[in-house]
Amino acid sequence: MTSRKDHLPTERPGAEVSDTRELGPVPSGVRAPVDPATLERLLDLAVELPVDEGTHAVVRTCLDRMSALLPELALGVCIVDASLGEQLVDMRLPEGVEAGTGHDPSRLFPGLRREQVQRFSDPLAGSTFHVGTGDAAGPSQAAQAVLDRALPLLEQGVRRARTLERKAQSTAALKRLQAQIIQTEKLASLGQIVAGVVHELNNPLTSIVAYADYLKRRLESREDAHDDVERARRIGEAAQRILRFSRDLVAYARPSADVPGAVPLHEVIDKALVFCEHELEKSGVQVERRWQLEAPLVLGISGQLTQVFVNLFTNASHAMAGRGGRLTITTSIGSASERINVTIDDDGAGIDPAHLDRVFEPFFTTKTEGRGTGLGLSIVRDIVTAHGGSVAVTSTLDEGTTFTLELPTAQRRASTRPPSSD
Repeated sequence: MTSRKDHLPTERPGAEVSDTRELGPVPSGVRAPVDPATLERLLDLAVELPVDEGTHAVVRTCLDRMSALLPELALGVCIVDASLGEQLVDMRLPEGVEAGTGHDPSRLFPGLRREQVQRFSDPLAGSTFHVGTGDAAGPSQAAQAVLDRALPLLEQGVRRARTLERKAQSTAALKRLQAQIIQTEKLASLGQIVAGVVHELNNPLTSIVAYADYLKRRLESREDAHDDVERARRIGEAAQRILRFSRDLVAYARPSADVPGAVPLHEVIDKALVFCEHELEKSGVQVERRWQLEAPLVLGISGQLTQVFVNLFTNASHAMAGRGGRLTITTSIGSASERINVTIDDDGAGIDPAHLDRVFEPFFTTKTEGRGTGLGLSIVRDIVTAHGGSVAVTSTLDEGTTFTLELPTAQRRASTRPPSSD
């Protein structure tokens, strides 16, 4: 006895899954139900071959299991044929798109660019088709890390189909996120403790500054008190310095505002250097500033950008510990006039080429126990990316490491804001 196209699609042996990439936000809407009629369309992708009743029963059982399992998966599956016609969708669909035939990938995945959509219908060599990175689109601008995979389902008798699997969260990613939340809570608690300590220090420091100034003015009228005047001046300056540092520390520990503003880049860098001054001095590091721009402004959140540079300067000081060296910070025009480059170059031990591709991964570190959490560079990347910028690293063992940040200027970002409704 024969049956119509009753063979399930199977993956081509040796197909490989691509690395995790960013395709943009998960489309909003509701998850499409996997009904029997939808699954029946899978049969149209199969090769017409004679089968017996037993084979037909096995196929039907597989379809029933597939119908039950797909809605429970932590991923969405989309199957399209070579003409970009949708054969099966089990995923969250964009608003206004209903489950059914005829949806091309540009509607199912609004984050994909035109050339990426077109590749679905191209004749492809090999078993795996990597979609690539899509731009953020849709109502939510939050980037979504997904696992993309596209490969032929059938090789004979029908046009090739491709699948795109969107994995919102893997188990490993979830564990990393949980660990990062725990670490963040620890740092938040530490920030509250620091804020309390600084508050207690502010009053006596303010008194020291005031009395030092009073003594200096009283002593200035005495001709034989020149040395005492200088001592009073130094006391006042030292207390002022501690007071400024403590206030900056509280501002740094305080949760940042969500609304970005024009941030003086050089001031942020200088503040981060003050925070790292002790660590840099302990490692024997000399700091050199090379400002090729005058008072550049970037649109961002000052506290977050300060954290970026604190993390990078701390890394540099650790890399130069025990050997000393120079930390060179350069600001210049970026790849376009609307962007600013910040280059941070150290004379440290460098990064092993085998580790270079992993330095931005959460919790990846080559430091000894107690020297780091492995979150510093991951936080740098996340903050810079959220500001519309980019960060890259190059390194040579025993020679040093260079981090290059590119940030959009305040003028550029301001000019791209939507017009006011007033």
